[in-house]
Amino acid sequence: MIVRVLRAQVRANRVAAFDVIFRHQVDLLRGQPGLAYVKLARRLQPDGGEEVMLFEEWLDASSLYAWVGPNLTEPRLVPGARELIDQLHVAHYEAMDKDIPIDVPREERDTGSVAAASPGLG
Repeated sequence: MIVRVLRAQVRANRVAAFDVIFRHQVDLLRGQPGLAYVKLARRLQPDGGEEVMLFEEWLDASSLYAWVGPNLTEPRLVPGARELIDQLHVAHYEAMDKDIPIDVPREERDTGSVAAASPGLG
């Protein structure tokens, strides 16, 4: 699984418009094949702006590429969203919690020795 995290900074005078538009982004994402999970969250700033985080979990790389296109560093945003964002950062991570067999003792999961004990995880 691939975790895609988009972080954005939005100025106070753009927050209301951004929140409305970006909820459409989440609705659109939820219909994409291969998307396992999506969460939109925000942290309000003292100046009235907000930091927004869009957390996506994709089943595989081909599903992610089908949504984003060939350049994973560029977010695919609904029309009007980019103009409301001051700073934007996109990062990708390999999910490490999904492939660990349930029958592996906790000590092995915590120390990372699960890769040696589980075929296909090394």
